[in-house]
Amino acid sequence: MATDAELPLTGLVVVDMSQFLSGPYCSLRLLDLGARVIKIERPDGGDLSRRLYLSDTEIGGDSTIFHAINRGKESLAIDLKNEADLAALRGLIAKADVLIQNFRPGVIERL
Repeated sequence: MATDAELPLTGLVVVDMSQFLSGPYCSLRLLDLGARVIKIERPDGGDLSRRLYLSDTEIGGDSTIFHAINRGKESLAIDLKNEADLAALRGLIAKADVLIQNFRPGVIERL
């Protein structure tokens, strides 16, 4: 097994603002290749997949599917309607190598 220093994406920073499955799965693959992934969630409940159940099993009140696709990621709660939070997010995005988001068209441009 390769060490973190040997993984091809070591040193890459990914900001993941996506929800549900496709975006978080994409950032999980990048994490597995060595990238540092910072998952951005809403402070009022987080990613909607926390409540996406395929069974009645949960971990800490969240669905197992949420934990499966978000394992190993750093997490940050950001209120997109709070100017201080928004400024912090913009700073984080400016320093990131990759931004993953699945907002509807036009939303990310307004941030």
